[in-house]
Amino acid sequence: MEKLINLLSTNTDLLWAALVSAVVSTGVSYWFKRRETVYKAKVEYEYEQRKKLRQLIGRYHGRLLNAANSMNYRLWNLYKNWEKGWLDVDGDYANIELYYFRSSVYRFLNVCTLIRQLESEAILLDARIAQKDDFVFLNYAAALNWVMTDAALIDGLQYDVFYQTDHFFSDQFRQYCDKCLINDGFISIDEFSNLLSEGDSLMAVLQYFDGLTQDENRFRWDRLVSFHLLLMAFINSFGYSRQYTSQGKFIQVAKQVRNLKVLENLEAWLPRHDLERNSEVKKIIRAIKAVKKEDLLIL
Repeated sequence: MEKLINLLSTNTDLLWAALVSAVVSTGVSYWFKRRETVYKAKVEYEYEQRKKLRQLIGRYHGRLLNAANSMNYRLWNLYKNWEKGWLDVDGDYANIELYYFRSSVYRFLNVCTLIRQLESEAILLDARIAQKDDFVFLNYAAALNWVMTDAALIDGLQYDVFYQTDHFFSDQFRQYCDKCLINDGFISIDEFSNLLSEGDSLMAVLQYFDGLTQDENRFRWDRLVSFHLLLMAFINSFGYSRQYTSQGKFIQVAKQVRNLKVLENLEAWLPRHDLERNSEVKKIIRAIKAVKKEDLLIL
C-alpha cells in the first residue's frame, strides 16, 4: 500500500516522460525490424529473380550461339552463290533433294525458334533487375525478332503491310516457330523434312526463301541482310574469339542491301532496343555510315 501511495505521489511529468520514452522505443524498434524484414525480402526476391534469369540465359546461350553461327555461315555462302539459283525451288518444298533450300530455312528457323522460347520464358521473370549483360542478351533476342516481323524496317518504301510477303506477322511467326518444337527442343533436320511433307504449316516461311535473290524488286533480301548484321553483332558479343567478325566484314554485309532506306531505318530503331551503346552494334552503325558515305560519293 505504501508503494502505491509513493507511486501516485510521484511527479506526473516524470511518469509521462517514461511512458512516451517506452512507446517511442517500442515504435522505433518495430519500424527498424519491419524495414529490415522488407529489405531482406527484397534482396531475396532480387537474388532469386537474377538467379533464374541467369539460369535461363545459360540454357539458351550455347544453343542460340551455335544456331546463329550456323546461319551466319549460310548467309555468307548465299552472298557468294545467290546467282546460281539454289533457293529457286518453285514451291517444290517436299523434295528432300533440295538440300540448300531446306537447310537454309532450317537454320533460320532454328535461330528464330530459340529466340521465341527464350522470350516466352523470360516474360515470367522480372527483367527490371537483370544485370547489364543479361539485358544485352535479351535485347538482341528482341531485336532479331523485330527485324523479321516489323514493317517499320521498310518505312518510306512502297510496300503493302497487310500481306506478309517480305516480312512476317508477329503472332503467326510465333506459331511457325512453335511448329518446330518437339518436347521443348528444336526438331532434327529429318523431322523438319517430315514436317514439310505433311502440310503447309510453314508455308509463309518457305515462300519467303523460295527464289530469294539480291536483284529482285522486293525487300525480303534487305530484311535478311539486316537480320545478318544483328546476328554478327550478337555472335561478337557472346561468342568465341574464333567466331569474331571484323568491322570490314560488317561493311561488306551492309553493302549487300539494295535499298539504303532499310539501313537508315535499322539504325534509327537500334536505340529503341537499347543496343546503340553496345560496342558490337556500333560496328553496324559504322558500317551503315560507311555505306551511306560511299553512296553519296557515287552520286
